[in-house]
Amino acid sequence: MGILYLGFILLLGYFLSVIFEKIGFPKIMGYLTAGLILNPQLTDIIPPGFDSIAETVTIFCLAFITFEIGSSFSLSDLRDTGRKYFTLAFYESFTAFVFVLIGFFAITLWVFPIAGLGMHLVVAFTLLLASLAAPTDPSATLAVIHEYKAGGPVTKAILGAAAFDDIVTLFLFSFSLSFARSYVGTADVSFFTVLYHILYKITGAVLTGVVFGFIFNKTVGWMKITERKSQVVIFLGFLSLTFGVATYLKMDELFSTLTLGFMVRNFNVYRKQILEITEQGLEDLFFLIFFVFNAMAFDFSATNLSIVLSILMFIVIRALGKYTGMFIGTHKLKMDKKVKKYAFAGLIPQGGIVLGLSLMLGKEPEFKGFANVLSGIIMGATIMHEFMGPVISHLALKLAGETQENGKS
Repeated sequence: MGILYLGFILLLGYFLSVIFEKIGFPKIMGYLTAGLILNPQLTDIIPPGFDSIAETVTIFCLAFITFEIGSSFSLSDLRDTGRKYFTLAFYESFTAFVFVLIGFFAITLWVFPIAGLGMHLVVAFTLLLASLAAPTDPSATLAVIHEYKAGGPVTKAILGAAAFDDIVTLFLFSFSLSFARSYVGTADVSFFTVLYHILYKITGAVLTGVVFGFIFNKTVGWMKITERKSQVVIFLGFLSLTFGVATYLKMDELFSTLTLGFMVRNFNVYRKQILEITEQGLEDLFFLIFFVFNAMAFDFSATNLSIVLSILMFIVIRALGKYTGMFIGTHKLKMDKKVKKYAFAGLIPQGGIVLGLSLMLGKEPEFKGFANVLSGIIMGATIMHEFMGPVISHLALKLAGETQENGKS
């Protein structure tokens, strides 16, 4: 029966993504909608036990997604404009992190204690939620840019910052996750113990990605593997090995596969063919499975009025953080006035990897006291951002005078 359910999941996810794309929304909305329709708490189409089968598959999809993030960074781009846009991405991401951290720490303690959390869990909850406020999902903004042929300093600033804030997010998420695990799991943890734990996880993961990336690159080069089907097999094998070894050694799995992607993009003689395989051959399938399965696993039992209010406050506080960060970053870099005024709006949409990271936390036993609450906030915010994102981005680019509508720019 598992094969029957898988076929139904793939087809429903695909057809709904096509429908949403036709009416002007990102494909991810179709995937999420399919997952919600198939969620065992809402319908009886898929049996409740199926999500346990999907766990390994979703983890593998997450490895693929982080590989793609790493493969988007070329050394030439980093040399030319990397410092400028990385600085911008750091300010807008880190400021959103700080705003949500402070805001939700106060909210959780004094306004309405979420799920009756104790102090240890409040710290872990707010830290992890704040780390998930940092990233931007550029898909909605990209769709608007392509549709209206937008171009100019605001467009470039949005795309440049969005290109880098995923990597800033992974640093913040890895730090927050390591700290939260140590803080929640141990009664008396010193700062240096936590710092060593984090450095081991991140440094070890980067080294793991470098080693397996080097071996992968040498293997396909030495064996002259040019056939597409062979490249798919060896790529998926090395992706699994990298993620698996990092997991076994208790390192940060996401950074290991991100580093693998960076190594392939910059040092593989067949990088063009391999990246075409990931972007054109595998990407839609992995994203479909990842987001449909994650939405199917969402627990609605944690949803109540406080969660709804939390979603709204998360959206507002995060937007204020993004605006403040872009204001500081664009003034520090002495960028165009229009960039200072409008660019932040293109960084409001959120989705993609952040949703997967939030749902992944549900598998962490240390966080079971608030994992459903956290994923509920992120999923609710993601859905609202995906609907609002194109409208906000279009308005900002139009006001900046960078869109071409009815033949006029």
